[in-house]
Amino acid sequence: MLSFIKRHIFIILVFFFTLIVSFITFLTFIGKSFVLINDTNLDYLLYLNIALLLLFFIIIFKEILNSIKSNINVRGSIANRKYIVFFSLFTLIPSLLISIFSLFLFSFALEKYFDSKITLAVNNSYELAKNYINEKRNKVESDIVLISYDLNKNIDIFKNNINLLQNFLNTQRLVRGLDQLI
Repeated sequence: MLSFIKRHIFIILVFFFTLIVSFITFLTFIGKSFVLINDTNLDYLLYLNIALLLLFFIIIFKEILNSIKSNINVRGSIANRKYIVFFSLFTLIPSLLISIFSLFLFSFALEKYFDSKITLAVNNSYELAKNYINEKRNKVESDIVLISYDLNKNIDIFKNNINLLQNFLNTQRLVRGLDQLI
């Protein structure tokens, strides 16, 4: 057992490093990691995951090919090759299923990340629009109050002269920056 570990220490290290980086990536997507969620960090984590996964599968594939090519025992080599091929297939199928499940999990986490960002942007836009409307409404209301105050102060002048009233209203419209004043 110790000789097997010594011969395959690189594969074991790549496996554990891939597992750790994948776990860190998952924790980053759910917001529980020490890695901040931003575009560059996500790019680095995803590229590192893909590179390590490809390296790991390439190493395993080479080990399987080396096992098939070597003739340990001439009489038992055909049976040995069959065992290696069957074992490889039976380990490959669950690995593919786990990879597909991980892809769906990754897709879900990515959608959740972008969904929260889009929701935040929409909520911020809504708040900004609501504040803008409230500000405009308050400005129009204050302009109306000021115009009515000026009109009430000079009501005796405008009672008999409609042209003077129209000129006053046009001047108030221009001074206060209103579109129209009725």
